[in-house]
Amino acid sequence: MAIECVCCNTRIDSKNYRPFRGIAMRLFVSARTNMYLPDSGSICNACRMSYLKWRNNTEFISVLNRLEEEPNESIMDIDDKNDDDNNESVIAAPSNDAVGTNVVTLPLNISVSSHHRCVVCREDMNSTCTVPDEDRDLLFMQSNIFIPKGSRCCPDHVVDGRLINDDLNKIRPREIMQISFSSTDILTWLGISNKVLTTIFQFSNPKAVSRTLAAVRQAMLTHFVPYYLGFNHISRQEVIDNHSSPLATQLLTDKPNTVVLVIDAAYGPYLSDNSNNDAAIQKDILIKNKDGILNWIAEHDLAVVDRGFRDSTGMMRALDLDVCMPDFLNGRHRFDALEANRSCFISKIRWVVESANGRVKHFKWLNQTIQNTTIPQIRDYLQIACALINAYRAPAISSFSNDDQIATKMLAHLHEPNLLRTRLNNEVLRWSKNDASNLVGFPILTIDQIRLITVGIFQLKQARAYSEEHCSTTDLNNQADFPLQTCNTDGQLIRIRFQSRHSNAKSYYTYIQFSTEEVLNSCCDCPIGDRQVGVCAHRAAAIWFLAYQRHQNDISRNQPSGSYLRLLDDSELIDDFVESSDEDDLLYSLS
Repeated sequence: MAIECVCCNTRIDSKNYRPFRGIAMRLFVSARTNMYLPDSGSICNACRMSYLKWRNNTEFISVLNRLEEEPNESIMDIDDKNDDDNNESVIAAPSNDAVGTNVVTLPLNISVSSHHRCVVCREDMNSTCTVPDEDRDLLFMQSNIFIPKGSRCCPDHVVDGRLINDDLNKIRPREIMQISFSSTDILTWLGISNKVLTTIFQFSNPKAVSRTLAAVRQAMLTHFVPYYLGFNHISRQEVIDNHSSPLATQLLTDKPNTVVLVIDAAYGPYLSDNSNNDAAIQKDILIKNKDGILNWIAEHDLAVVDRGFRDSTGMMRALDLDVCMPDFLNGRHRFDALEANRSCFISKIRWVVESANGRVKHFKWLNQTIQNTTIPQIRDYLQIACALINAYRAPAISSFSNDDQIATKMLAHLHEPNLLRTRLNNEVLRWSKNDASNLVGFPILTIDQIRLITVGIFQLKQARAYSEEHCSTTDLNNQADFPLQTCNTDGQLIRIRFQSRHSNAKSYYTYIQFSTEEVLNSCCDCPIGDRQVGVCAHRAAAIWFLAYQRHQNDISRNQPSGSYLRLLDDSELIDDFVESSDEDDLLYSLS
């Protein structure tokens, strides 16, 4: 009987083959073929030499050694006499009929994973850098220490976008986590098509794969989703104790045992048309008592909504819910200070909506255009995804040590009028054109100090874009022109004219009163420009550029693409010394 190599399927004679066994060898062969791998077989010398070269790769030889040296006497075996020269310890391949019992256990050393604690020195930090993926892979291959994606470290540990080698070697594991999985489990994580799954798992046809996936989906909907999704899976007290922001409770309500509900357009899925807006969806949920919501909510629970729910606030109040919603301009150009401050309170709480949407979109299938053929299963997949998030992800809302300080500061400024706006309304001021390069006495602040002014990071993230548009350049490091105007009677009062990002026909003046030590006050002509709790994006951009950015030499940041032109030569800048004719040009044509 002819013997075939399990890797390349070539015929081999009895003198040129070795036994096919060992976890590492099975991984090597499975990575090169989609065919079913038998429990035993033979491998030709050519493929075996390729395997040994791959096996001895210094980048992950320690991982493979640990994998094959895992103590498990029940499945450990010694290779036959033909393989004595290599002195390899091998593990018998698990049988496909016993996937549930024969598994591979990988002990993973997990490092510290936090957005507020350094993975290297484990100190709390304000300014952070994300650990590069290259360093995560390198540490895992060299030391078998796994750094979760998104972990942070101090900027001092990073040079040119990579961790310093000495600091990389200082990283120590926080815990050892045992993860058990079978070879079949690995194949189910690849996100491959039903057609390929049919071949790998030897299904009779693709429809059998579809029926299997449908059975799994139905099992999760029956035995998993009800325990981690909906109002019935969690009690009010647990929400109050573990899923409520102390900041929200202090800012919006003083009543005990009150649940703060941050409501957004519900995932139905509903039709996407004018009739199915936020208010209509909310009415539908309340009238039909979907998921038993009316049995769960209590009197004077607080519903935090945006302006899209304005037509449903009457129904919510009729059900004894307290409603917190931003005010409307009603024909005015600008909110007064109190209205703008209240809007800031709501915006400070409703960030969790974007966080929840982002978590759902981490599922690749839900972050793309979905085919119409899957419409019957959209609701099921969405429920399963949300249940998985609730079951295995940390709560979206957590308390921080400075929440009480922030809440106290915001409440103290709630009823505070904007005195700079009052001065501008009562005085007729004259202004002279100036530039940031000639501005003297403006305070120099750190990012943390500016963050205390903005009361958050949303406006601060927009500051660069507004500054680049105002300077008409994306390179803010080379003494960029930043036009502004100085008050003729007060040298420490300036104004900057920013273009609205919503309308090309609108622009707003931003006013800043300052001393050499701090920004005393500011206001803006935009609709929320007079608030004292935080600042608008225009005020944030002006303060960020004048107090911070223009004093930086940020060479580590990626330079604008236009700056790369100076690295290239342009032949058009040099004229020909001798005029050429059409006949001469023929010499350069391709035959």
